[in-house]
Amino acid sequence: MTANAKSTKPASSTISTDEILFEILESQLKTYPASSAVVLGSGTQDFGRPVGFPEGKFKSLQMVDIKRQQVVISKLRQADLLVTNLLLEKMGYDFFLNITSKVRPQFICCSFHAHNALNISEDGLVSRLLERSYELFSRNERSLPNGKILIQLDFIISSSASTSAEPARSSYRGERKELVSLSAFNVGFQKCDPLHQWGPATRDHYVIHLVVSGSGTVEFMGNKARLSSGDCFICYPDTEFSYCADKKDPWEYAWIGFDGTDAAMILSSTDFTRDAPFIRQIPHYSEILEKIRNIYEARGNGFSNTIRMTGLLYQLLSLFIEDSVKEPVSSVAQLYVKAAAKYISENYGDPLSIEDIADYVGVSRSQLFRSFEQVMGISPKEYLTDFRIKQACHLLESTTLSVTAIANSLGFDNSLYFSKAFRKARNQSPTEYRKASLK
Repeated sequence: MTANAKSTKPASSTISTDEILFEILESQLKTYPASSAVVLGSGTQDFGRPVGFPEGKFKSLQMVDIKRQQVVISKLRQADLLVTNLLLEKMGYDFFLNITSKVRPQFICCSFHAHNALNISEDGLVSRLLERSYELFSRNERSLPNGKILIQLDFIISSSASTSAEPARSSYRGERKELVSLSAFNVGFQKCDPLHQWGPATRDHYVIHLVVSGSGTVEFMGNKARLSSGDCFICYPDTEFSYCADKKDPWEYAWIGFDGTDAAMILSSTDFTRDAPFIRQIPHYSEILEKIRNIYEARGNGFSNTIRMTGLLYQLLSLFIEDSVKEPVSSVAQLYVKAAAKYISENYGDPLSIEDIADYVGVSRSQLFRSFEQVMGISPKEYLTDFRIKQACHLLESTTLSVTAIANSLGFDNSLYFSKAFRKARNQSPTEYRKASLK
């Protein structure tokens, strides 16, 4: 609605919904001590300059009519105030968070209907902006002529976030209450500085990264891949990786770290492989990002938190399987590996041989080897050693047992062989690992 249109409108005893929205917008622009502002709309309104807009208040006042996310992000720059009246319920949380990451305003004003098609809610919006270091400081509710309820939530960036020079990051790393089948270990979000790099290094668990915005480069096994928004990559355990944010358009990513006997079997049915540990433009991008947020919101060191996070993790991984275009791994091979993994988890303290495991499963040693290679990408012996080493890490961190006692508890022939295997897997001795874990 333009200024002329508003001034020539016939007088009426009933104020229109558009007039109320402009009244709210005028109030927002007058209220906040901001030097610049950006007002976003989705094409349903003509953003002219209605009567009452503050003149001379802002160094910059942009009114952007947007229909596609890319158009907005390419135009917006740092703003003190971001107004997104009714936009959120048309574009959704992901679109909104991309904008706030790019613009990083001091104030954010959001208006949306109490009941809307995208199920935007107060709790959902508050939790997402809380993760981005914003605090809710004002809430208003207004009845519209059409019978709908309009909710206005106003946020301000926390003082620590507005002055911090560190990359915007929120993460959770819990105590490793490891479930045998699958466990979520850490989860978080990070908006990286230009050329921010991790590695080269290895991890002892899987970590999936989902690129939310920007771009960067992943290096693995002597190869390199450039990834951008909508892509994802996975770091495999005990495999050297490094990844670096772009210099001009550094990425923001969400991640989830996990492990367990089901992990490799599930991942074998996705499009991830050790030779190509990335997927470009995944179809279930929005749902996967939402699941990572749900896992983050369920975080905690209680056993109930562990169960809740793991349940959500299974749902997340199922989306990668739905998106997979490769032939599924043989269900027979998966059954053999699952039975073997269960047997190992219950008997790893005994001096197991691969023949013992194969006899339990009811297959030959060579058949078991082929099944593990197909499903897990490693041999049964490598899996057994890796399982024992992970249990060793837990005992070194949480008990005062001697290295010899731990070796005997985990089925190793002697402490010398255990120390050699541990160093090979973790690049340090058991004693060095224990000292580092206590720091």
